[in-house]
Amino acid sequence: MAVDRSKIEAAHAAFRRIADSGDWSGFADLFAETGTFVNSMLPEPLRGRDAIRSFSMQWPVVVNVTEWLVIEGNRLAVGWNERQRGMREDAAPYRGISTFAFDDDGLVSAYEGMFDPAKILAALEK
Repeated sequence: MAVDRSKIEAAHAAFRRIADSGDWSGFADLFAETGTFVNSMLPEPLRGRDAIRSFSMQWPVVVNVTEWLVIEGNRLAVGWNERQRGMREDAAPYRGISTFAFDDDGLVSAYEGMFDPAKILAALEK
């Protein structure tokens, strides 16, 4: 059964607000209890909301810009760029693509973020 599109749009808006505020505990609350999280910096997927919360609490506050998004069925794909708050204005933002799968309750059951880790690490060092 497909998740109502408005739930997916609301979840995406919440992700953007959370990224801009640094409320990473709230980020984890958008995941199903058994949700999975994969990104280019992790050697293995994170499994479960508590593991996602623990990992995300280490992140800096960022300014995230959605370049494009596609919603189909219970999936969302987003192209984005972002920069850490406090980075030099002339520093190039880093870019990536994220995919989300949602359960019937509108919570994220699976997330995957793809980006160039070297570019993010270089940007965060500046």
